[in-house]
Amino acid sequence: MSSPTPTDRTSLLSNNSNASDQSYGATGPSRPSSRRLLWNASLKMGAIFLVSTILLGGTLWLALPTLEEQDRPMLKIPKSFVELQALNTLLKKYRDIYPYRIVICYVITYFFLQAFSLPGSMYLSILGGAVWGVPRALPLACACVATGATLCYLISAALGPALLTMPKWKAKLDVWADKLRAHKDDIISFLIVLRIAPFPPHWVVNVVCPHVGIGIVPFWISTFLGIFGVTVIHTTIGNSLDDMTSADDFHLISWKNFLMLSAVVVGVMIPVGLRYYFKREIATVADTEREAEAVADEEDGDRILAEGPPAMNPKGKTAPLIVISDDEGSELYSDEESDEDVILEAGPALIIKHDGEQPPQAHPQSQPRQQAQPETQREDQPLVQYEREEDELLL
Repeated sequence: MSSPTPTDRTSLLSNNSNASDQSYGATGPSRPSSRRLLWNASLKMGAIFLVSTILLGGTLWLALPTLEEQDRPMLKIPKSFVELQALNTLLKKYRDIYPYRIVICYVITYFFLQAFSLPGSMYLSILGGAVWGVPRALPLACACVATGATLCYLISAALGPALLTMPKWKAKLDVWADKLRAHKDDIISFLIVLRIAPFPPHWVVNVVCPHVGIGIVPFWISTFLGIFGVTVIHTTIGNSLDDMTSADDFHLISWKNFLMLSAVVVGVMIPVGLRYYFKREIATVADTEREAEAVADEEDGDRILAEGPPAMNPKGKTAPLIVISDDEGSELYSDEESDEDVILEAGPALIIKHDGEQPPQAHPQSQPRQQAQPETQREDQPLVQYEREEDELLL
């Protein structure tokens, strides 16, 4: 049915609109533009960053002990080797006096850097090894990285859909979704390798994962395990920070560190290889059992080549099948009872007369209806009685 021609009374109707989509007296709701969505997401992101900065400053102001005047310039996020050594000296000075306050400030600062993918996390890991040693700093730093990356994950899950309105970002996300879908069975191992590899950057993994179907629990576990090898290197460097004179003494790129990370990758890939091997073995065993069952069915004799349509009763429902076992069939059709007559139900009596005789007439309403013959008869009473020897037969 064609749409009506616009007039002065139907000016809100378009010529190309369908009858079901027409809205009389009001226009339909318009979808917000991509630019507007990005602007709203940017404002929300700015508000979250501002609140987080206030929270970080308030925590440091409340948790940190009262610093001496000459120590206050040292309290800042390290971005160079000199600032790292100065902060190490400051924390060691107050570590024994206020141990829990120092830990709280360290954790909150680490969360802030990871949540917004800011530089400085490596220096904090080195600083943790210098202040608490490798045994305590290693699990603490890994937990801080995983939890901070999870905060970035949640921020991306809340504000990231605005980026998907742009075709360029949507195409890149589809590529990553296809790669992760190909490694669905070993997704944790794949994410661990991504954390160890230099590409892509960690912040890309944090932003992309919530939009490609990665749960928050596998994300946290893979981040903790994936950052473990690198954190071992950082905390080990921090353990000898007091003996270093410059950043060249870090030796981040060395054969020792390369072999350590390679060992972590091999350890991660071992479960993947075992899963692949056992998966093939299970598939082989299943195929063998299926073939054995097929051979056993052929040896039994009957073989179903095709099935016809199910039997239907008059009401349109599928009639149930009656299955008779061999024992029941042998009881129903035994040779001993095959020669005997089986009486299922006795019928009405039949009287045969001569052609000249007329049967007695009776009014259909006055004569009562003949009662049915009783179901049981005596054994000595014959079923066939002869009233006349000539031709009258009463059944």
